[in-house]
Amino acid sequence: MRVSSPPRAVLDAAVQSRNPERAAAIGIEAVQRRLVTIDALLHELERRNRRGSGPARHAVMAASSGAWSVPEAILIEALGRSARLPQVWANPQVRMGDRLLTSPDVWLDDVAMAVMVHSRRYHSQGSDWDRTVEQDGDLTAVGIIVVGVTPNRIFRDLAAVVARVVRTYEMARLRPRPHVTASRRSLVNSRPGQTPG
Repeated sequence: MRVSSPPRAVLDAAVQSRNPERAAAIGIEAVQRRLVTIDALLHELERRNRRGSGPARHAVMAASSGAWSVPEAILIEALGRSARLPQVWANPQVRMGDRLLTSPDVWLDDVAMAVMVHSRRYHSQGSDWDRTVEQDGDLTAVGIIVVGVTPNRIFRDLAAVVARVVRTYEMARLRPRPHVTASRRSLVNSRPGQTPG
């Protein structure tokens, strides 16, 4: 017997978490696992009483950023506040001709620059960590500049991470853009069980 809709359950869990990072993680994971859509979360958020809805709103904002983890969501939000950067994309599909490349965590399309958030927490099993670090190689092999960062650095010194990305972006503007194409992933219209594309 279902007593609550999935969107309501997600937002209730976010509110009960009493922790902004945990609320964000709940929203991101629910969307990433295709349990709910952004549309459904937004609809449920609008139906809620505004009082005490901060954690629920935080969960929806993090999930709608397109981030696949809390550190990514924090970084995307911080980069979005920089007056020196264009709008960044989260987890786009990047191609060189017909070949699909590794999806960067953050993408600056005008200069074909990627930011990768390397997390031991999610990639520490066996050879996963090595594979995670090495997979950026297909991006650099086609001329994409890749900035690697860690969640630890994002949490401890976000301003330094943003400054490093800005400096690298300014250097990337000085070189010709590689012939790669990127397309944003759409999370808003995907249905539960359907892969965003």
